[in-house]
Amino acid sequence: MPRTVDRLDGLALLGRATVGPVPLAPPTLLRSRPPEAGEDGVFLTDRPAPAGTRRLVVSNGPASVELRVPVLAPEVTGTEPGVHPAGDRAWLLHAPFAREAAAGLRAERPELVVLGNARALWNEGLPFVRALGDVRAAVGAAPLLWAPRVALPHRVPLLVYLGVDLLDTTEGMLRTAQGEFLDRTLGKLPRDDVRAEAACDCPSCRSTPAGPLDRHAEWAYERAIAEARAALRAGRLRELVEARLPAEPALAELLRYADRDLAGPLEERVPVVGSDRRDYVLAEAHRRPEMTRFRARLLERYRPPPSKRVLWLVPCSKTKPYRRSRSHRRFLSALEGLAGAERVHVVSVSSPLGLVPQELEDVAPARQYDIPVTGDWSEPERDAVREGLAHLRRHGAYGAVVVHLDPEEYRFLAADLPSGPDVVWTVPDGRTTAPEALRRLREATGDGLRGSGPVPGGPLAVVREELREVASVQFGRAAAEALFRPPLRLAGRPWFQRLTDGKTDLATLREERGLFHLTVAGARRLGPAHPLAVEVDPALPLTGDLFVPGVRSADPAIRAGDSVVLRRDGRLAGVGEAVLPGPLLTDLERGLAVRVRHREHAGTDTAMTEQRSLPADDGPVVQR
Repeated sequence: MPRTVDRLDGLALLGRATVGPVPLAPPTLLRSRPPEAGEDGVFLTDRPAPAGTRRLVVSNGPASVELRVPVLAPEVTGTEPGVHPAGDRAWLLHAPFAREAAAGLRAERPELVVLGNARALWNEGLPFVRALGDVRAAVGAAPLLWAPRVALPHRVPLLVYLGVDLLDTTEGMLRTAQGEFLDRTLGKLPRDDVRAEAACDCPSCRSTPAGPLDRHAEWAYERAIAEARAALRAGRLRELVEARLPAEPALAELLRYADRDLAGPLEERVPVVGSDRRDYVLAEAHRRPEMTRFRARLLERYRPPPSKRVLWLVPCSKTKPYRRSRSHRRFLSALEGLAGAERVHVVSVSSPLGLVPQELEDVAPARQYDIPVTGDWSEPERDAVREGLAHLRRHGAYGAVVVHLDPEEYRFLAADLPSGPDVVWTVPDGRTTAPEALRRLREATGDGLRGSGPVPGGPLAVVREELREVASVQFGRAAAEALFRPPLRLAGRPWFQRLTDGKTDLATLREERGLFHLTVAGARRLGPAHPLAVEVDPALPLTGDLFVPGVRSADPAIRAGDSVVLRRDGRLAGVGEAVLPGPLLTDLERGLAVRVRHREHAGTDTAMTEQRSLPADDGPVVQR
């Protein structure tokens, strides 16, 4: 059975697969011992073999597969070319391996890849992380990856997060033989202390007299892999990884290397939409891929709406989206009755996101994050704010900047925003919602708006500009310009916006999603400007959702949750929401690929969701 994927988090893929006849549910624990009679689980046993070779058997119930693994030296570099067959559709790789040696490996459609010198690479740190990236670049996401003799219970979450599918208990059994008491949270603890306090509830520790350490160690492994799988299924594997960092300095070191050297593959796996609240507690959380992507897209794709003349810098809030918070409602009350208030650009200063324009407050992770607030800013956090501010001022048409921030906490911005005629700090004593601060906010804003005049087209023209920037962040600027070209009509409510051409819906935006869903008419308007396209097998009728076997090609920029265009022989066939990132749409052989929302040809491809046509007078038309 080819690999299928139910959930993904980091580089981990939760699902099903086979190695030969052996069914597996990666990430999977390999118990490094022979199975006992009637015992369930996946086991790894060693068989006698000729010199220079190891015979390893992976078994699950009656099914088993034998691997013949050459013993290579030197241990770290291996022998050229570093790529060796290890069984039917199984390969051994020693890193670093020659790129040309691995060039044809993907075409062999391996089911299992063994990183033979994983333990030596782990001890070196960065080479281990780079080797994982090199292996996946060579073979793709479909094969299972085994890193032998690396896993310990407290390491399991990080290894799973980095895409290791098979984790054996060998290293733990060896350490247990030396008297170590393995703990999945702290790495190891004094055995006698733990058992004296009855702190472990495994069968071995609870028995009288206490049982052997190897049985406790295996229980710790089982709990660790179960916790990692549960966190993966809940989309919280990264939080579990960060919680385990104090157990061993190497964990924090390797995570830092991964966030830097595997940033591309990690970002690729993160959905562009969010739902549940996410906690960003440690400094390592600020490097999570969704955070870095938000900051990068702000700088690369976003431009301040051209009608905005006064830039408001205000503090963020615990309540998300910020506009619903008590403090932000009080800030906005300062605009009541001001002529031209729609020209005020409300931008929140946030750690760890940097700057969040109000129109992007629903874009993940701005709507979902929560952090501890102390008022102490690290240098990377300050840099994110400075970079965002420089970007807004460079591309915006602001005539004034109103800084409604605590001057003590945000004094790091003093050099970028010195007080002057065009920059006004409005908080005298650190209390942003105090009556005096709000009075100064209103007064400075009124001064900044003086002489600006009304926006041509009225407030709805400003809404149009703001929605276009959401589309720019989502699709890129060229596609957003194509989608928002006239004629364009806005309809709906702030929490549910509809873009139409006056007759047919082009796209819809619900605030809880934060990004647009396209209709076929919207995709047709985008034409070749839409970068997120999936080519469908010409022989496949789109009568339901699209599955991986029906995908011929997919834009590698596609992320889970993206609104994608389906094409058949280069012609528009439909639109939908990607379930997997672009590279996995072609790497995998089974599984759901795209939830199809609308189809192009009503005669053969029945629409799942009706495309509403609007009467001519439903909503105002907003032109350029």
